[in-house]
Amino acid sequence: MLAHLCVCACTDVANAKTVHGPGNGSGPESDRLEIAVGAQRQIAPGRALQRVAVGDPSVADVLWLKNSSGGVSGLLLIGKSAGRTDVLLWEKGRAQPRTYTIHVTTQAARELLGAGTPTVDVLGRTAAVTGSAANVESHQRALAVARDALGKTTADADDTAGSSSKGDAGKQDGGSANGITSASVLDVSTVAVSPVVQVDVKVVEFSKSVLKEAGFNLFKQNNAFAFGTFSPSSLTSYTGGATTNLQVQSTSPISSAFNLIVNLGSRGIFANLSLLESNNLARVLAEPTLVALSGQSASFLAGGEIPVPVPQSLGTISIVYKPYGIGLTVTPTVLGPQRIALKVAPEASQLDFQHALTINGISVPAITTRRADTTVELGDGESYVIGGLIDRETMSNVDKVPMLGDLPIIGAFFKTLQYTQNDRELVIVVTPHLVSPIAKGAALPGTPGEQAEQRDGPVWRSFLGGVASSDTAPGFSK
Repeated sequence: MLAHLCVCACTDVANAKTVHGPGNGSGPESDRLEIAVGAQRQIAPGRALQRVAVGDPSVADVLWLKNSSGGVSGLLLIGKSAGRTDVLLWEKGRAQPRTYTIHVTTQAARELLGAGTPTVDVLGRTAAVTGSAANVESHQRALAVARDALGKTTADADDTAGSSSKGDAGKQDGGSANGITSASVLDVSTVAVSPVVQVDVKVVEFSKSVLKEAGFNLFKQNNAFAFGTFSPSSLTSYTGGATTNLQVQSTSPISSAFNLIVNLGSRGIFANLSLLESNNLARVLAEPTLVALSGQSASFLAGGEIPVPVPQSLGTISIVYKPYGIGLTVTPTVLGPQRIALKVAPEASQLDFQHALTINGISVPAITTRRADTTVELGDGESYVIGGLIDRETMSNVDKVPMLGDLPIIGAFFKTLQYTQNDRELVIVVTPHLVSPIAKGAALPGTPGEQAEQRDGPVWRSFLGGVASSDTAPGFSK
């Protein structure tokens, strides 16, 4: 048989100090019990109880248990919402009550919390997360449990406030008038991993350019008859008329090309063939080392800043600096002793003078940018390669004589070709490490500059001996 017990919530009972251990009848006896929300548990079986008090009935409640003969056989404890409260039992023949500290947890806490996770205590409208987490995942589980418990507590409080406002209409207005405040999570737990991450970055940019040019000049003169073909911009001047011979002055079609010249004075033939093919390969390397706390960002830029004029009122001009070059922003998050989530945002930009703008008579180049943003999960010391940031520019220009330049084989003598191709590829390699600072008082390693620098060395001996001297001049390494 179950009989509901009318309980009283007293301040002295809620704030009573409990002592763990068996009682001897002269002082209060305390036990700690844990129960899930909605679960039931029998306490004090077979005891002769006279009175029961519950500190917070919204957290836990009790029911009388009676046997078939009508006698009391104990109490049934029921978990109602996440939190902590005290239950005091007065027995016959005992002056001091027996105290039970009831800790009510949610089903989510039962499933998600365990060894290596912080402790979550719900105290009214506040959830306190204490202790140490083995990793960030355990810490996130504890926070999820705290938010879940507060959500259920808030719903129960809203139901209680709604029923109370119906009974006292006109006296109180809204949840805040009923003493209900917003729920909050107080997180004072720690994560048992190093929060400092060192990210070794290697940035390599390959630039390859291909240039091919070809041009041809031909001039034929026989007595009063002259014929010639010249590449664009290669003919500087000519003098001629009906009664005079034709005089021509021209330059090489390609000034930096290899020129093949043929001149037959007896035949009056002059020809010039210019051919140019060039390949260029450049490699830019940057190896910065970035250090950041877990969850914070670190960045670097290998490039510069270009001043950009910005017109203002009353004819004034202000200067705004725009960065360009090879930049990288990393945001590490420590997940565990050997796992790191790394957000990488590389960027490569360069000045583009072909698409420049003119502002108040000032030419401002455009900025060509290649940007990426990705997140990866790596182990301590593992590497990740970001590639595929390729920029290819191809330009082909053909100048020819109409119709004659379209003829097969012969048409090559009546046209000029200019072909240019530029390839740029950016490769980024990132390697995160969990690091710790150097201990206090430890000997610091010397920097490369300090190791190579010579102080108070034999100046005159190295000066007179030159390369034959084994000594190094002060301030320089040999």
